[in-house]
Amino acid sequence: MPPSPTTHTITSLAEFLDVIGSLPTQPRGFYTFRGERNSAWSVAPGIMRPNRKKLLTHERDAVRELLSVHPNEFINDISMFDKLVRMQHYGLPTRLLDVSANPLVGLFYATGTVDRKLEAPTDGKVFYIRVPDIRRKYFDSDAVSCIANLANMSEAEKSVLNSNRTGSVAQFKLLDETDRLVQFIRAEKPSFRSMVNPRDLNRIWYVVPKLNNRRIIAQNGAFLIFGFSATPARPILNPIQFKSIIVPAGRKSAIRKELAMLGITKGSLFPEIDYAADHIVERYK
Repeated sequence: MPPSPTTHTITSLAEFLDVIGSLPTQPRGFYTFRGERNSAWSVAPGIMRPNRKKLLTHERDAVRELLSVHPNEFINDISMFDKLVRMQHYGLPTRLLDVSANPLVGLFYATGTVDRKLEAPTDGKVFYIRVPDIRRKYFDSDAVSCIANLANMSEAEKSVLNSNRTGSVAQFKLLDETDRLVQFIRAEKPSFRSMVNPRDLNRIWYVVPKLNNRRIIAQNGAFLIFGFSATPARPILNPIQFKSIIVPAGRKSAIRKELAMLGITKGSLFPEIDYAADHIVERYK
């Protein structure tokens, strides 16, 4: 989804905190944050980025292949949303977008650098994302199950569902493709009713996950889950709104050092041992 025009550029941690502190209060909503090390990148889930069109077309096949190759990794995952979270953790692009309740986590990602021999330095960007309370769901939400299980559908099936999403719930229920989607949902929720709201399938939802992942806990993490598209049709009532803060390339290193003084480091945000080792190496460069 294209973000709203950028309104801020910061050069220090103090300036960043001033911007965050001045954000308007949201009596019927809240903010979540995401950082990108390249300000030119769109805010879209990995599988919906422009360079991954073929992967999105073969979403079902990619999901099935990973499940078949490493079944034991997913043995405790009951829902498709749980599986997508784990797939994302292991590097498979999905229709999930990582976000954090902690703006400093977003700033850490935005100050990421690159190998100068391979890529020119770029400005970073922190998205501050306004989420209406009505768009907040938990991991076991029916709306979340509907969107997550689109990953089990073929491209042809998703196309039929997408082209009929503006019809009534009663009409949508009669589609063979809707029946197939319901079958997948009932595999994780046997009592699920077959009344799928087609409009929900093209919305973006903020999802509170299970806190059973060390990285999610360390990063105050959550997810945005995207339906058919990263640019849902408008108008949509109570949309999730994206705005951003630019982090100049030349200030990334200094801001990273300021974040480290507050304990925001690769070692603290990525508690896995390989990331902890990377952080130790970086300290002694």
